Amino acid sequence: MFQDKMVTAILLAGGSGTRFGGGLNKVYREAGGKPMLQYSLEVLDAHPLVDELVLVVKPEEREMAEEWNGRKPVIYTAGGATRQESVYHGLLASHGQFVLIHDSARPLIRPLYITACLEAMEEWPGVSIAVPSKDTVKLTDDRGQVMKTTRRANTWLIQTPQCFHRDILLAAHEAHRDNPEITDDCMLLEAAGQPVKLLEGDYTNIKVTTAEDLELVIRFLEKADETTC
Repeated sequence: MFQDKMVTAILLAGGSGTRFGGGLNKVYREAGGKPMLQYSLEVLDAHPLVDELVLVVKPEEREMAEEWNGRKPVIYTAGGATRQESVYHGLLASHGQFVLIHDSARPLIRPLYITACLEAMEEWPGVSIAVPSKDTVKLTDDRGQVMKTTRRANTWLIQTPQCFHRDILLAAHEAHRDNPEITDDCMLLEAAGQPVKLLEGDYTNIKVTTAEDLELVIRFLEKADETTC
């Protein structure tokens, strides 16, 4: 399938990180001796199905991002005011027929997730790694009153990477660019009436949002080092 198709990985690194605090963009903070951003770059650069990298960064942080030196070509583009706008900028800069989107705040990305997502492109217009919810999830109204309880067996927590046919995702972005309720690209496909497939990942693939999350990632990395010694 990929012999005559190009795959672009879009790595999002331009978030504000206001909940993390401390000024410096969290993806440039060190975890296990190197910036958190570098873990995703290394995995994507080494993956045999990824042809091109698009790194979405803040203009004022581009110099830090350019310290990365991998084997594959990297296209730098500016992030937007929202995650949706940043992905849109990444799509415009990409050249692949397939795009893989990943949050650089998830440094524990595993190559097998990339492979599984891309292989599923044979059957699905959109695919995302996700994990089953361990908790009962309640849906409320704006006052906090419970309106519905989801069935736990069918309730999933979305992660990245996510993979899409570029043309389908780009059209969905252009059709729903002004919808503030859309918080990830799977929702865009849903809004466009396109099916999305979820593939089970694992609970270590966390998104670093707070300093406590970073400490947890460091512990995971230390544990991984111990098992390889």
